[in-house]
Amino acid sequence: MGTCFKDDQGLTILDAIITLCLIGILIGVVIPKYGHVAQVARETALKTELSNIRTSIRLFKMLNSRNPDSLAELMEKKVMLPGRIGVEPFSDSFFKQAYLLKNAVDSEGNKVDSFGNVFVYDREKGEVRTSTKGFESW
Repeated sequence: MGTCFKDDQGLTILDAIITLCLIGILIGVVIPKYGHVAQVARETALKTELSNIRTSIRLFKMLNSRNPDSLAELMEKKVMLPGRIGVEPFSDSFFKQAYLLKNAVDSEGNKVDSFGNVFVYDREKGEVRTSTKGFESW
């Protein structure tokens, strides 16, 4: 049995050009959108991480009556927190957890932001900011 097509020559040059143009248009639309979405995601992650670090600093200061010496101290020291373990709704359980998780650090152990730049910590003021250009005032 033969095929249903009259011409079995394959794609013509016109078919290939049309296909390449469509692929080019799709790439031209998708790549700029992806870049914008990725930038917004990095900015959102930066805001969230700054909030988490600042909360950790406040908790440390409240429990230790001083600012932490560094962000590394927040990642090393543990704090006892109440936590529910098991199915009992009012269990009197506690667990030890670091003030700040080591979810993004560079090779030297410094906490880095979503852009890959280190956070700057002022021990005297107990303030943290990013070193990423354009976001220093966040």
